[in-house]
Amino acid sequence: MKSIWNTYKSSFMLLGAMVVGGVVGLFWGEGASVLQPVADIFLNLLYCCVVPLIFCSLTSAISKMEDLAKLRKIMITFLVGTIVTGVIACLFMVIPSLIFDPGKGAVLNLTEDVTDASGSMNFLGMFTVSDFPLLFSKSNLMALIVFTVIFSIAIIMAGEKGKPIVSTMDCLTEVIVKVIGIVMKLAPLGLGCYFAILIGQYGKEVVGPLSRGIIMYLVVVLAYYVVSQTVMAYIGAGAEGVRVWWKGAAAPTLTALGTCSSAASLPVNMMHAKEIGIPSEIADISIPLGANLHKDGACIIQILKIALLCSVFGIDYATPRNLIMSIVVAVIASVVMGGIPAGGYVAEIFIISVFGFPTVSIPIMVLIGTITDAPATAINVTGDTGLAMIIARVVEGKDWLQRARADKAA
Repeated sequence: MKSIWNTYKSSFMLLGAMVVGGVVGLFWGEGASVLQPVADIFLNLLYCCVVPLIFCSLTSAISKMEDLAKLRKIMITFLVGTIVTGVIACLFMVIPSLIFDPGKGAVLNLTEDVTDASGSMNFLGMFTVSDFPLLFSKSNLMALIVFTVIFSIAIIMAGEKGKPIVSTMDCLTEVIVKVIGIVMKLAPLGLGCYFAILIGQYGKEVVGPLSRGIIMYLVVVLAYYVVSQTVMAYIGAGAEGVRVWWKGAAAPTLTALGTCSSAASLPVNMMHAKEIGIPSEIADISIPLGANLHKDGACIIQILKIALLCSVFGIDYATPRNLIMSIVVAVIASVVMGGIPAGGYVAEIFIISVFGFPTVSIPIMVLIGTITDAPATAINVTGDTGLAMIIARVVEGKDWLQRARADKAA
């Protein structure tokens, strides 16, 4: 027991804090919002780690690559894996929706309106910014990644003159990892407060008109979480890959559940990737990209929204056209539109335009998205390391984990 406690002590502490926070939120209700300042201290500190971690670790990883064809292989495998897992995630929600109508018995108030339902459709705008200082903002992570890749390639081209920069980035990465370790000391308090606020604000909705759909969603998300992460880890590195993935899964999962933010969970998730043994050049590229583009949890949410609203408005969801379009729309809305700066209600507007729902359904979709955001973020975050393990197998070969552990032992 002592050995188990020493291995999983931090995970047990995080889980215990979130359980306590959930109980507090359940009884305190919306009054738990007074804990917001405490929760924000932890979240803001994590956010401050995101940009320097991406810039330094990604620069270091790419700059040390001798073969840029490897970078291309990583990127292609990532994009293919993102689309494939997104479609599979959709099917996990489509099948239960055909069997159990998520909107059955729901009586929704559709008289609400939204003050601003605008959103940017500038997809290409997510890859660049208009001024250099804007790169160093958590709101422009895709632009930062693009600039960092270009910067890293320039270091390679500089030859010997670029080597001191690589060494500096290595050292900075180590320092930032230590900073994250210090910040995570506040995790039990910060995540406990966040969970209390979350349950206090939205706990009643689960037993309201959306209860059937939300409960069905939670069952699907739990099943997908266990199955998808286990399968991806097994494909990536066999039975040993499954063991090492689940050994460190608690911290990124609980951080995502508590913060509802892929960006805030990014430092913890990258540390998980390092603990697994995923090569730095793969982890430092795929994990930050995944935080922006790999959104399996969001795909499940979009299917739930479409199936529930089809039921409410008397539209037959089971037609081949609606089933196929729901999957296409869900993947596009989650993977592509989720990364658009100031996207706002773009995904909801996209769904409305395809399925012909009235605009008054936007508040319902926003509410569903808000209630289901925490588990969806957990799926989004944890799936990034699973996909990175698959990329490692494609790029490095099936015995990459054994070699990584041998190098670490040496």
